[in-house]
Amino acid sequence: MKQIALSLLMSLLASVAPGGYDIAETSDSISLSMDGKTIWLLNHCKEEGKPYFHPLATTAGQVFSNLRPQDHPWHRGLWFSWKKINDVNYWEENRKTGQSEGLTQLLRIQRSVSPDKTVTLKMDLAYAPAKTGTVVMTEERTVILHPPDGSGAYRIDWSAKFHALEAGVVLDRTPLQNQPRGKSWGGYAGFSLRMNKAVLGGTFLNSEEVSGSGANRQSARWLSYTAPQGGGILMLDHPANLRYPSKWYFVEDMPFMTPAVIHDAPHTIKAGETLNLRYRLIVYPGQLNAGAAEKEWVDWIR
Repeated sequence: MKQIALSLLMSLLASVAPGGYDIAETSDSISLSMDGKTIWLLNHCKEEGKPYFHPLATTAGQVFSNLRPQDHPWHRGLWFSWKKINDVNYWEENRKTGQSEGLTQLLRIQRSVSPDKTVTLKMDLAYAPAKTGTVVMTEERTVILHPPDGSGAYRIDWSAKFHALEAGVVLDRTPLQNQPRGKSWGGYAGFSLRMNKAVLGGTFLNSEEVSGSGANRQSARWLSYTAPQGGGILMLDHPANLRYPSKWYFVEDMPFMTPAVIHDAPHTIKAGETLNLRYRLIVYPGQLNAGAAEKEWVDWIR
């Protein structure tokens, strides 16, 4: 009887992630939770096109992400979207149909969970104008989600290879205000996080130790956002990325943040060539000063 009881206990312990964290999977999503509360959830429903994280929360329970807010219903928590490819808009969606001029298509996804609860996702995506359906660019994306460490912080590694097909592609954005047809909100595209009003009023800080609005549209190795009630987000740019260090675009009253890889000008991927991008995002439950953020960046690029 004792041996049976011990076997049952070991079986029960094996189903629970280290530190009390649990992984749940459905056909269209994978998530991490603790005590019944979701810490992160990745939605990869093919009908929605662009995969996204929502909720994205600290291990202390503070949710940072915002899904399809009324002002910008195409904002999807933590997600990736180009603005324009060959002058076709892949970012905004028709408010009635929910469709963009350009289609971001999730073709395949592979998921794996290691014994230490590290989650790895490999995705194949394609980009095509909705009018023609002709694919102009493909993407191989890898997302690695590391389990929370002893402090409760966790890390998301995102990397992608964008491959232009028979014809080259031009990646573009809304031009800057001092450029032809420019707008005051020009410059954004790429790896992005839309946050919710519950964390409004926090502080942006970059690797040059510039905080607040002075850090907007400035080049930096990393950018953090700390909520008034504590907890925050740290995004890291990689030295191998295009136009490193990126100019970071953020909007304080949303809040919204992105390493705007094509902020200053369009970028062309020639036929048959590939653009590689890498980022890391860290969600932390307490406070993170500039020294700790810089150490995270140094440790990552090693």
